[in-house]
Amino acid sequence: MSIQTVLDGICRYYGGPYDPQTRTYRSSPLSQYGVGVVRRAWAKRDDHNDYFHGQSAGAQTGCMMVVFIPRSTETRFTVGGAHGGQKNVVYEVQLCCFTRSRTPHAEDAQDDVYALRDALVDHLHLDRTLGGAVFEAGEHVDGGSGSIDFEYGQPETKAELTKSFLLMTFPALEIINA
Repeated sequence: MSIQTVLDGICRYYGGPYDPQTRTYRSSPLSQYGVGVVRRAWAKRDDHNDYFHGQSAGAQTGCMMVVFIPRSTETRFTVGGAHGGQKNVVYEVQLCCFTRSRTPHAEDAQDDVYALRDALVDHLHLDRTLGGAVFEAGEHVDGGSGSIDFEYGQPETKAELTKSFLLMTFPALEIINA
């Protein structure tokens, strides 16, 4: 598989079907946790409505997620005989979650970010192949890390809108007969 195929598969797993008109994945199974749209690249224009896409009219917190693969490593294992071996490709996957919240209190917005974090982990554990995008994700890979890591941005509130950031990083392994 190509990196584009892996990236598209991960985006579909977290964001639903691809919409070519908007270049987004717009039917996230995590919409109840605020995921409005998922992107496979950063947009030129930031549409506030994307953060709340697919949510009920009273939704207070929304998220636009960018799935990013900043690094990959390929190793080959050869075996004698008719079978040539295997290539293992480990992708570092980052789910970059930008949130906007209209909650009355910034603490409630932060609680929504933590609920989103828990939902992302639960969804990762639901199917370690991420819907068939990879062999396994979030698991220990020989020679690498199997950790699921998080970073949180400091929330900023202005004009009653709280903006925050959550970064989830995990390895995803693809095995190719080579």
